[in-house]
Amino acid sequence: MKGMTHKIMLCFVRSDSDILEASWLNRAAAAMASTDDDAPPYIHAELLFVPPGTGEGRDTVAGKACSVLYSGKVHLEQKRFSRKEWFFRSMQCSKSQYDSMMEFCTEHQGDGFNHLGYFLYWSPLRPSPMSYTYLGMSPRWYCSEIVIAALKHGDILSEDVSSSMHPHDLFKLVKHTSMADCGRPMKGMELSFV
Repeated sequence: MKGMTHKIMLCFVRSDSDILEASWLNRAAAAMASTDDDAPPYIHAELLFVPPGTGEGRDTVAGKACSVLYSGKVHLEQKRFSRKEWFFRSMQCSKSQYDSMMEFCTEHQGDGFNHLGYFLYWSPLRPSPMSYTYLGMSPRWYCSEIVIAALKHGDILSEDVSSSMHPHDLFKLVKHTSMADCGRPMKGMELSFV
């Protein structure tokens, strides 16, 4: 993959994670997921920018993460993810794709949470993030919306992919176009197959 010098990671939390507080919101997010098996669904997603040669430690994965929490604001901040609580899918990209996604996330830092879109993501009447601009407001997002929009901005996902989907559906979408990643540095590691 010539020119693919940078890495991004999609970071997911499952509904049974210890880092989540027991709340009606997390139970509702799990109930809204469409799953194919009995495994707990993924209910939160973040996009992690991992600059070449950085970001991977023994028990954590680090870099600049972009997402939004319920009733919060879109963040782009240095963050560490525990390997015990998060599931990672990695994708290689070019420097220009990486920079384009980073620029998109920087531009939308501080945008609000899309409450209506979050609860109506399945409906044809769902408000898109940009529909709020017609009311003189900044765009509003929920976690998988901002991640999908950033991936589209970097030409990782095509424009015809719906931006409104549950985090579990995003996981299913990227499962076959990304690589499962434990977040461990592989440099100097010796693998032996018996």
